[in-house]
Amino acid sequence: MARPPDADRTTRHVLDELERLELLLQSGNEHPSIVTLIAGGRVRGSWWSHPKANLIYWVCQDLEADARVTAARLLGGKVTHVWHTRWPELCAVALARDAWQWDGLGSAERSLVAEVDADEVRTDRIDWRGGGKLGDVCRLLERRLLVKADEIHTDTGRHAKVLGSWQRFWRQHGKGRLPEVAVARSRLEALVGDAARLLPWCTARHG
Repeated sequence: MARPPDADRTTRHVLDELERLELLLQSGNEHPSIVTLIAGGRVRGSWWSHPKANLIYWVCQDLEADARVTAARLLGGKVTHVWHTRWPELCAVALARDAWQWDGLGSAERSLVAEVDADEVRTDRIDWRGGGKLGDVCRLLERRLLVKADEIHTDTGRHAKVLGSWQRFWRQHGKGRLPEVAVARSRLEALVGDAARLLPWCTARHG
């Protein structure tokens, strides 16, 4: 898909909003998102069918490449872009390894987390023998903040993910000490307001 001529300007606008709000969904209507910002309002169904889908795609690519932005499945299990000022809270919660993160996981899932803690793992190179589909398991571990996933294009043209640890991410990109876990959770809950119910530890608490 060709890059639209207004992609740079739109990316600057979205980055300004992300800097102001510090969290943006990639898509969805539960909290401000890249899609709603570009579309100018709520979008029903997949944004790929929207007239501005190509522009949305390129802006998402720009955010993925921006050193001030990272992503996690933070709100409602959806891809959430996080401004660097909130990385300490995100990493503090992810690295706590609280009960809600482990609840219901089997030995295969726990072994995969241990493998990722030791080194990065590509999903197209995993000999998965656990229950369920590997893609579903990876998304679950992402939602539990037990792994950090980045999508890649393989040599065969297919999509795969590189699973990494939030510990390594913080060592490489973080500054200073992490806040206490309870403080980090409270700050993120206050930041998103009514959407706090979609944060994974809140979902676990009430689910």
